[in-house]
Amino acid sequence: METVLLVMQIVALTAVSALCIYLITVLVRVRSILEVIEKDVKEIGTRAIPILENLEVITEKVKMITETIGEQVDNVKQSIISLREITDSIVTFERQVQERIETPVMDAIDTFASIFRGIQSFIERLPFVSRLRAE
Repeated sequence: METVLLVMQIVALTAVSALCIYLITVLVRVRSILEVIEKDVKEIGTRAIPILENLEVITEKVKMITETIGEQVDNVKQSIISLREITDSIVTFERQVQERIETPVMDAIDTFASIFRGIQSFIERLPFVSRLRAE
């Protein structure tokens, strides 16, 4: 029984030794994989810094551009408001001029038309003009 126990201990120790050797090889592989990952992360970090700096510059420029666009939109709005006020003033002025001038002009035209009709009637009533027409 003692030999069986001794053989079992040897088998167990051999199995534990094999397991330890296997774990050591696995840990070496894990370590090499972690070293590759660490190298990749460092490379990503070194490449990401300039990209992040460029991104910061780009965001500042975009911010300035949007502020400028906002100012230009405000200027356009003010211009449109000013144009609207000017057109309203012109329309008001036109109405006022039309109201003030239309009646006297129409009266003057009526007067000139009446004078012209009167002169025409006078000329038609002259005896030598009626003879010229008859011939």
